[in-house]
Amino acid sequence: MNKKLIVTFTVGIFLLGMMELIVSGILELMSSDLGISHALTGQLITVYAISFAVFGPILIRLTENLNSKPVVLLSLVVFIIGNVVFGLADTFFMLSVGRVITAMAAAVFIVKILDMTVVLSEPRVRGKMLATVYMGFSAANVFGIPIGTIIGAQFGWRIIFLLVIILAILVGIGVILFVNSKALDSDIQPGEQKSRITSKRNVSLYIAVTLAVLIGNYIILGYISPLMTSHGYTLENVSMALLITGAGGMTGTYIGGNLVDKIGAKRTVITMLSFFLLSLFMMPFLYDTPILFYINVFLWALFQWATSPAVQGGLVDNIEGSSSNVFSWNMSALNLGIGIGAVIGGIFINNFDISYGPWLGFVIVFIGMIAAFNIRN
Repeated sequence: MNKKLIVTFTVGIFLLGMMELIVSGILELMSSDLGISHALTGQLITVYAISFAVFGPILIRLTENLNSKPVVLLSLVVFIIGNVVFGLADTFFMLSVGRVITAMAAAVFIVKILDMTVVLSEPRVRGKMLATVYMGFSAANVFGIPIGTIIGAQFGWRIIFLLVIILAILVGIGVILFVNSKALDSDIQPGEQKSRITSKRNVSLYIAVTLAVLIGNYIILGYISPLMTSHGYTLENVSMALLITGAGGMTGTYIGGNLVDKIGAKRTVITMLSFFLLSLFMMPFLYDTPILFYINVFLWALFQWATSPAVQGGLVDNIEGSSSNVFSWNMSALNLGIGIGAVIGGIFINNFDISYGPWLGFVIVFIGMIAAFNIRN
């Protein structure tokens, strides 16, 4: 893969990944402008996650026999339409319609981009290439929300979606110019893109790892603000922790991808999960020591995100043909994990001391570790 194509893919995933959580940064602006409560506006995140999880596998199945390049371009067109609807909406219903449309487009785009990355990369650097492109998703968590919040505060929340549309058009131009259709066609011919799973057991276990990791992670991340403020931290400290988390996520994605190429997917998953579990276990002991707490937050995010390219690499190892379907199932598990983790976390903090949320996360991630140990090489 050439650098221009890598940049195009990474920016595209950054852009569509940013749309999942952008509402959290402009929630108050939208609520005030439209006269909608904060609680109701926040449900737009849930609408997106559920739409992504439900429609993604269906749409990937419907498009599996089509060439990836036109499907990616069509998904960008649909994504633009969704942002037009959202940017012009003045009711919660129309906002929801816009979110559903953009989620459906993102579910196809991200999966197809990852699949094209596999096809166009040399096997010896495939993990690294997947990690590099997927860094767009982790970067969206670091920069997407702050950038969106700043732009929204200065120019109004609707202008964000105009800029997103412009960037989406530029990404589309990049796909047209830099994606070599002949290279894709020589690897997977139309009508031959159906994948064959060589080990359903391994695929199921890798996806179970994703689900467990995201549930365990979002039990904490979804409530990191009250977790920190209950121990004397300020909202500014929470923002710093989120920035550190994002930086850790980007670093972990890169490290995980490189490790896959060197030691294999299963060993990378087990190694990173071991350190992830350690960081979860240690977290409640570090609240009163800010420096150590922030270092642990960085490592916590690093180890969690390092599992993503490892899982993707493991899925590819157990597939012949297109990886689109299994990538789609994995992304659905990721979004379901976010939603389930937030629900479990909410129940936990309403009934128990929030300080011990990381230990609940530990228990759930440990289940993911058991799944990882049962993967067969």
